[in-house]
Amino acid sequence: MITVLIFASLAGVILTLPQELLPGLVDSAEMQFGGIESGQTASDATGASLSSLWSYSTVTEDRYDHSLHGDQHELTPYFQDYENITNITAQLGSTAYLNCRVNRLRDKTVSWVRRDGEKIKLLTWGLHTYSNDARYSLNFEHPNNWKLQIKYTQRRDQGSYECQVSTHPPKVLSVRLNIVAPVVEIIDERGASVHEKFYKTGSTIELKCTISQMPQAQTFILWRHGDHMLNYDTSRGGISVKTDMSSSVIVSTLFIANATPKDSGNYTCSLGDVATGSVLVHVLNGEHPAAMQHGSGTKDLCSLNLVLLLASLTTLLNSLSAAHVR
Repeated sequence: MITVLIFASLAGVILTLPQELLPGLVDSAEMQFGGIESGQTASDATGASLSSLWSYSTVTEDRYDHSLHGDQHELTPYFQDYENITNITAQLGSTAYLNCRVNRLRDKTVSWVRRDGEKIKLLTWGLHTYSNDARYSLNFEHPNNWKLQIKYTQRRDQGSYECQVSTHPPKVLSVRLNIVAPVVEIIDERGASVHEKFYKTGSTIELKCTISQMPQAQTFILWRHGDHMLNYDTSRGGISVKTDMSSSVIVSTLFIANATPKDSGNYTCSLGDVATGSVLVHVLNGEHPAAMQHGSGTKDLCSLNLVLLLASLTTLLNSLSAAHVR
């Protein structure tokens, strides 16, 4: 632009010069640009010279602008969501997705690595997976998301990951993956965790299971009696399951009507293969009424222990009486 201004100023000065000075300028122009063609006047030569000067300045300006244009539009890749995906939380056993949206990638390559202190393990390069763990894969999402997929997440998957773009130096997006395990508990009527419950023959077994710390919504809760699944059991009858999803804690309640001693055993409430809670159920006949309960396990467990102690004392006294008679 400075060159253009100089030539424009020079052209203005030349046009205002007295006519007697033009021949000298024309002679100079002849030396600079090859002379005056036949039939041209000095004025024509001057115009041609100015035209040549202007053409030269225009070419120079174009080259300068082109160079400047190239500098301004040397576009490099950049991360679209740099501040939004630095922390990811996934549920144990679920599928985790780590997003990496890259704009203006052009001929560069995106890779995922796992960082453990100073150690770096390559997971993917472009669309190819280099991990020996088949749970890892590159799941590209059009138009620009180089998404890392981790199936069946385990506790050891928790840690730092990096999405890298092959610029010089490489552009790096760090992602922290957190693995959360749901907490499953079987509780009594007061909300306290319970591991053993007692029922009387003919009563209704009621077991309440709570599932908390679930980053991903899930509704399928399995109830089992030993190895037998109860959710869809129609052979026995009187079995029902009610699940409440109204709060952040899932509550699933199992009902078994007309309990018999066959219903005794270990009951489990599970969230797939991720987390399980269990309770040992005793269905007793009427010979030990003090052991029957439908509430807290602590008080009634003491009652059962007292009954067993009294039974043991009775047996001991009977043995002593028999020995005395002999």
